[in-house]
Amino acid sequence: MKLKLILKYCLFIVLLFAGKLFAQETEEKKIKFDVSGFIKSDIYYDSRQNVEALEGLLHIFPKDVNYDANGKDINAKSSVGLVDISSRIRGKVTGPDVLGAKLTGLVEIDFTGGLDGFTARVRLRHAYSKLNWENTEVLIGREWHPMFVKEVYPSVISLNTGIPFQPFNRSPMLQLSHKIGDLKIIGAAIYQSDYANKGPDGKSAKYLKNSNIPNLHLQVQYYPGDLLVGIAADYKCIQPRISVDTAITSGISYATDEKLNSYAGMAFFKYQKSKLTIKGKAIYGQNLSESIMPGGYGVSNIDSTSGIEKYTPFNHLYFWGNVTYGDKTKFGLFGGYTKNLGANDPIVGSTYGMALDVDYFYRITPTISHKIKNFMLALELEYTVAAYGTMDELDYGKIENTHEVSNTRVLFSVFHFF
Repeated sequence: MKLKLILKYCLFIVLLFAGKLFAQETEEKKIKFDVSGFIKSDIYYDSRQNVEALEGLLHIFPKDVNYDANGKDINAKSSVGLVDISSRIRGKVTGPDVLGAKLTGLVEIDFTGGLDGFTARVRLRHAYSKLNWENTEVLIGREWHPMFVKEVYPSVISLNTGIPFQPFNRSPMLQLSHKIGDLKIIGAAIYQSDYANKGPDGKSAKYLKNSNIPNLHLQVQYYPGDLLVGIAADYKCIQPRISVDTAITSGISYATDEKLNSYAGMAFFKYQKSKLTIKGKAIYGQNLSESIMPGGYGVSNIDSTSGIEKYTPFNHLYFWGNVTYGDKTKFGLFGGYTKNLGANDPIVGSTYGMALDVDYFYRITPTISHKIKNFMLALELEYTVAAYGTMDELDYGKIENTHEVSNTRVLFSVFHFF
């Protein structure tokens, strides 16, 4: 099995470089293929067990206390790891022109597609085509969710890129953007794939698909000189069930069309001049767990005859700010805060989502990196706190009787760009 996987990787790399070697340019047809990427190794130390993924590389937040029979916290255990699976390869295609527009495409993979305990498997990160006219761009394929905002995201070394304070989501979409002077307007219809909501059948893209409505996004960016500011609105509709078969119905199934509507608003900015960059983002959002952010929804009503459920979203506030200074040697400081505001209605049944038993999170992250040609060394300290508590279901799911747990991560990363 491992030999077959290795052969697949080798074949993929050969095809990438073959495209570059044999790409032909004529006056009638010009196609250019470029390969880039990096080799990355991460060594990390954690002072505590964490909610994490990808062999611990994707650190999210510390786990709650878990006492054994002697009153010792089982999760108060440190760990060390060395991981290289975030290395990636990117292939970019340019040309020929189509419909009077410049045609480009991009495919990017890494090796974080874990399955059956074997993590180093190829995973598709990006795969999209773009048509660019003078002021208009159309994109179709897998790309960063517009709430990520490629122009304004945390400059940290960790693969988590600021979660659980910053959206982290790559999804299939159709996106249209148009420039009017210093304004850029972005609209997108987004579907789910790897990054999906949770529900009665676990994590699945079917909840959005069954609603028949894509995730809709509208964003406006303004570029006055060295400053970028933007606002955005996001709407998502999911259908957690298409039928119910519960103890109430005594094994009889009833079809249901109950859906959950959720909304998010976002504001962000970036100031960049010389070696200094300052940026930040604020989000008020509902049910954003598909972007690896705290949030979700709960059952707010159960029909006494059919068992059909109604749903209510949890509301969260997310803030982060980031300052970096330098060129070859760069210093950075990141800070984030997330607050659980509870649900719109009292909770009477199950809840689905991420970290719904946490009242707030905060993180402080200083970083230093040094680049030598196409080689870079980076050191980062990440201090994360989560305030766990109990959910008062009658009080709209708000969290009370909280206690803080913290994790300190020390991360050393080596990059080799190509």
